[in-house]
Amino acid sequence: MIFKGAMKRIRYYISGHGLGHASRSCQIINTLRSLRPDIEVEVVSDAHRWFFHSFLDPSVPVRRRRLDIGVLQKDSLLMLEKETLVEFRRFLKGREKFIVEESESLKRDGIGLVAADIPPFAFAAAEKAEIPSVGISNFTWDWIYEGLAAKYPGYGDVPQAVASDYRRAERLLRLPFHGPCDAFQAIEDLSLVARRSSRDPVEVRRLLGSGMDRKLGLLSFGGFGLQGIRLDAVEKLTDWIFLAPAEMACGASNLKPIPPEIPYPDLVGAADVVLTKPGYGIVSECIANRTAVLYTRRGDFREQELLIEGIRRYTRGREIENDSLRNGNWGPDLEALLSSPAPAESLPAHGDRQAAGRLAELLEKSAG
Repeated sequence: MIFKGAMKRIRYYISGHGLGHASRSCQIINTLRSLRPDIEVEVVSDAHRWFFHSFLDPSVPVRRRRLDIGVLQKDSLLMLEKETLVEFRRFLKGREKFIVEESESLKRDGIGLVAADIPPFAFAAAEKAEIPSVGISNFTWDWIYEGLAAKYPGYGDVPQAVASDYRRAERLLRLPFHGPCDAFQAIEDLSLVARRSSRDPVEVRRLLGSGMDRKLGLLSFGGFGLQGIRLDAVEKLTDWIFLAPAEMACGASNLKPIPPEIPYPDLVGAADVVLTKPGYGIVSECIANRTAVLYTRRGDFREQELLIEGIRRYTRGREIENDSLRNGNWGPDLEALLSSPAPAESLPAHGDRQAAGRLAELLEKSAG
């Protein structure tokens, strides 16, 4: 294939599912802009506006567009499995329109390379525009949908359609805790991509204010939140302060809203424990910042077991049942977690520099 009109400009398509895709993509883009300010980057995504405003290099424009559906969820722990397959089949009806519009835009705007984490239509649009494309992820949606389709017969066309678009990519830059990713023609492995704290935990606790002589927990449940926690039970954990999103942080004296002025990675680094469900973004940040993880499972999501294995190998981790989490019965598991030994293994977290360097190389290759 001959790539035409290539410039030093990358368009980065980012899934709006949860926050993990946006988190690692922002880290890679920010590193790329720092190392290679001559390379322009623009983002297309429907991930939360506040997240990009808080964490993405302000020189990078963001255009809103829905790129995929991810997995539909009632909250962070409850997936809508069959509904996801039904909705994606409906979403496929807009594929051709997306490809035509985005391919024309890619050519018109002089894009030299497409990067995507990991919406499939982006690769088809890049192919139509005769522009090289590269995926960046630890899993692919065809693998996720394949698992769902095995439970709900008659939806095998859904993972097949996704895999067909992934085959149009030049390569995948694959992150740790990965699934098979068989649809991609070529695969290169990266080390961990994670946002890291830039402040001493003591300073962060000072900024948080009163009560910080107690143990600090951080509730992290991505973009879907969590419903039905018994706050009266949480309030009995008097030797703890818990930080939570504003919509969750009410009704208990030891439950405080997350302060927006303190970068989230600094909060992860300062916390004694992060309470969460296994998702790439928060798991990678806990590993990179050496923070203990009290996790609960989120249904039958295929990526989950890979992330749990990562928690167990690279940081202190402990599982809590869904019911115990919602009931606020955290005390015994928190204490057991804090008394557990440090992990014997570590995992390098410089995948953002690797990815940035590789994207720059691929862009220059297409321009040459």
